[in-house]
Amino acid sequence: MTKNTTIDMDALRQKYFPLKLKGGLTVRTATKKEVMDLIAKSYDKVFPDRGETPCFRLSPERRKKAQEFWKMYDVLHHEWFLFLDPKGTPIGWHMGEAEDFQTFYMRNTGILPKYQGKGIYGNFLKAFSSYLKALGYERISSQHKPTNKSILILKLKQGFVIGGFEMNENWGALVKMVKILPEDRRESFYRQFGDKVHLSQ
Repeated sequence: MTKNTTIDMDALRQKYFPLKLKGGLTVRTATKKEVMDLIAKSYDKVFPDRGETPCFRLSPERRKKAQEFWKMYDVLHHEWFLFLDPKGTPIGWHMGEAEDFQTFYMRNTGILPKYQGKGIYGNFLKAFSSYLKALGYERISSQHKPTNKSILILKLKQGFVIGGFEMNENWGALVKMVKILPEDRRESFYRQFGDKVHLSQ
């Protein structure tokens, strides 16, 4: 007979967040509305259009038509966070959701330029990885521009590996990064696609 188990996400989340950082900065859980309101106000400041080729965007009519699919998408396990300055003003965000039954996808993180390079993302990533592992996820994934050296290097230093490459009409060229959480699964990846000696590097 199988014993039913329920994950108490709220209790586990409270074990790791709010996260206090140097300089009075804080990372706290948020609602979808809080994060989306900040994105609407600050996205262009964090991600100015630097590309030579414009990326594809849905028309308002087609976006409206897709609302039924959004409702199904919203059923997935999502996480929403805000990064706050010492006064409690939002200076950044993170949002993501279950990619599949064992992988959490870090969909988007943005920090206002003034606060970039201060260790906010790196410290958040450490705590968030521990939280996701405690929830029972086996893998964490994210996608980044291949020229985003600072984030790619940070992810590699925190145990992520390159898991793929995608050409996407919405976002351009993307490198997929994956962090494999259980040791036996991580060793299997290194045996199949790399060298076990790299596990200790």
